[in-house]
Amino acid sequence: MKNLTKIAFAFLLLAGVMMNAQALKKGSVTYKLALIGNDEAAAMMGESTLTVHFDEKTQATEMNMMSGMMLMKTITPVGNVKDTKMAVEVMGMKYEIIEAGEEALNSNNGIGNLENATDVSYDKNDVKEIVGFKCYKANVKMIDGTSTIFYITEAIAPQTPIKETKIKLAGYPLEIITSTPQGDMTMTATSFAKESPKDCFVISGEGYTKVTMEQFRQQMGGM
Repeated sequence: MKNLTKIAFAFLLLAGVMMNAQALKKGSVTYKLALIGNDEAAAMMGESTLTVHFDEKTQATEMNMMSGMMLMKTITPVGNVKDTKMAVEVMGMKYEIIEAGEEALNSNNGIGNLENATDVSYDKNDVKEIVGFKCYKANVKMIDGTSTIFYITEAIAPQTPIKETKIKLAGYPLEIITSTPQGDMTMTATSFAKESPKDCFVISGEGYTKVTMEQFRQQMGGM
């Protein structure tokens, strides 16, 4: 479970990269998550998805791993990472992480994070259509020498980032491919909706145990 939690946070960080770019004023994008090159971890993940919701004031992610055995949600006001809220449901237990802030989005600092990017190049001849949007390739080089590949669309243009970075993408990523210690991680959009669910920017339901991030990690490490 500890390894799965690390993978979940790694995908959340990639979602943070995507949330740096939005232009349709509101909407929801659902991505299929895949881990290649690590059969054990891929089997543990099972069928997993991540949905990014956004409007002009708030951005949220909802991750579903192991076909619902682990659910993770983050809610971040635009321009105010410190007020990020986070909730996790795993194997019947429900946690609300208090004072999650930047730590919730940076738990695996450096994996696909544009804060550590040094350069970006575009290849507009390398194109593909993803959920009805024409996308082209962006190759982002990281300070550690690795690269992350994005397929971006300019139909959803950049807006104010959650966290200022030197490198910014020219459009919204609908596919991300990056190498991590857990294997090659891919996020590919499978659907786009112009309207987001009404409850996407709140933590709904009851029965959550409030814990700090450190207490949550200790809980996961013991499972």
